[in-house]
Amino acid sequence: MGTDRLEQLRGMLAEDPTDQFVRYAIALELKSAGAMEDAASDLTTLLRDAPDHVPSYYQLALILAELGRVEEAVATCERGAEQARAVGDRKALAEIMELRETLLDER
Repeated sequence: MGTDRLEQLRGMLAEDPTDQFVRYAIALELKSAGAMEDAASDLTTLLRDAPDHVPSYYQLALILAELGRVEEAVATCERGAEQARAVGDRKALAEIMELRETLLDER
């Protein structure tokens, strides 16, 4: 994967800058490459533009926690839980709340 996959995704994004899936995939590629700040920034921007993109909350919270920004990670889980409830995604809600509890236990 790596750089080739990231460049391919960026090319796809150039064709359709509003594609939420591609924006999410780019953030995950950045995360995999260890570019955590860039991944967090991309997910934050995605959530600003598409606050109902529930998977982004989970991934952003994981990244923020790894960066030592636990309070922000917990707040991200809480916003994600609200969105998961709003769209009726019970599985995502359970996962986000479990992550929130884990983060609270670890701090």
